[in-house]
Amino acid sequence: MSDDDLNAEFIQNDWRKADLTVGERAMLEWAEKLSNTPAMMTEDDIQGLRDAGWDDRDILDIAHVCAYFNFRVRMVDGLGLETSDQSAERASDARAHAAELAKEKGVALPSDIWGVGEQAKAAKARA
Repeated sequence: MSDDDLNAEFIQNDWRKADLTVGERAMLEWAEKLSNTPAMMTEDDIQGLRDAGWDDRDILDIAHVCAYFNFRVRMVDGLGLETSDQSAERASDARAHAAELAKEKGVALPSDIWGVGEQAKAAKARA
C-alpha cells in the first residue's frame, strides 16, 4: 500500500490521523462542524478558515460542497433511494470542480468516500 493509499484510507476512516496541511485540516474541521452542529457555527469558525489560507470564495465553495453532500446523503439514505445516473454525474462534476479549487490552493481534496466517481463512470458506461 502506497503512502497516498494509506493517507486516503485514513481520511476515509478518520481524517484526524491523516497527514494533512493546516489548510486541509481547517477545512475538514469546519465542514465537520457545519455538518454535525450547524447552529454552533460562528464568525470565529470562518475566521479560522481565513487564517488557514482560505479566502471568502474558497469558503463559499467549501460550504456549497459540504451542503450538497449533506443534502445528497440525507435524501438518499433517509428515503432508501438509489442514486440516479444523473445525480452521480452531477456529483462527479461538483467533485471535479472542488478538486480544481483545492489544487489552486495547493491542497489535496480528500478521497471520494461516497464512490461518486465510480458511480459516474458506471453511468457513462451504461449510456
